[in-house]
Amino acid sequence: MTTGDVPRFAGKVAIVTGSTADPSIGRSCAVRLAEEGASVVINGRSSEQLRAAEHQLRDAGLAVAGVVGSLDDDTTVTDLVDTALDRFGSVDLIVNTVGGAPFPGPVWEMDRRSLIDTFSLNTWPTVALVKEAMARGLADGDGNAVVNISSGSPNKTTPSMIAYAAAKAALNALTRTMAADAGRRGVRVNAVSPGLTRTTATRDMWEADGGVGAGSHLLLRRLTTADDIASAALFLLSDDARQITGVVLDVDGGNHLQGGGWSPFAAAPQ
Repeated sequence: MTTGDVPRFAGKVAIVTGSTADPSIGRSCAVRLAEEGASVVINGRSSEQLRAAEHQLRDAGLAVAGVVGSLDDDTTVTDLVDTALDRFGSVDLIVNTVGGAPFPGPVWEMDRRSLIDTFSLNTWPTVALVKEAMARGLADGDGNAVVNISSGSPNKTTPSMIAYAAAKAALNALTRTMAADAGRRGVRVNAVSPGLTRTTATRDMWEADGGVGAGSHLLLRRLTTADDIASAALFLLSDDARQITGVVLDVDGGNHLQGGGWSPFAAAPQ
């Protein structure tokens, strides 16, 4: 989308974490931001995937720089902001996609370390990157914004996803509170909450039938794609959403309206 002949993210510099797997929410966000005028710093743990993603964007004539590394390592956070500043001169937009469910099991099988590790993975990389960026210029621009990728899991009561759902609920609370604080410094903070999405991480849930079966459980009868999430994220990053902050936007084909009903993750035995 453009305003006149000017892409809506022209002159902006974005950092998108977890943006090398294909398909993935991060990859879609990075490509779409670059296509709409942003210079984009991408990130992933695999050097091979990072190079492939860089080549895809550069071959399309898009501005990109890559940083390899895990967001568990705080030096990667510093490297991301360093790269944005050194290569493109600022940091204006952030999309935090790093998260996961390292412990898939019910509360009866969960130990302290499993819960803490799940909370850490789904919260600290986001907090660390926003802190670093705020300290180094994110709050100095006009219309700068952050989007965190959450999950629809807090809307569900799936026993095997208890740690992940609790961690994403914490991320939602962090999003709202960061929005209240950062808003005073001119930065908007929102989140997108996907349901089951067609990505590399969920491939075994949709690949066999192209997502027809999983999509049939949703109110809109269509499985969510990474581009669906990217569309929502880019809206929240754009000036079209300049009066929106502290929002967690469900993008899940209506699955959140089904409360504790269907989940793509099989409930653990009781």
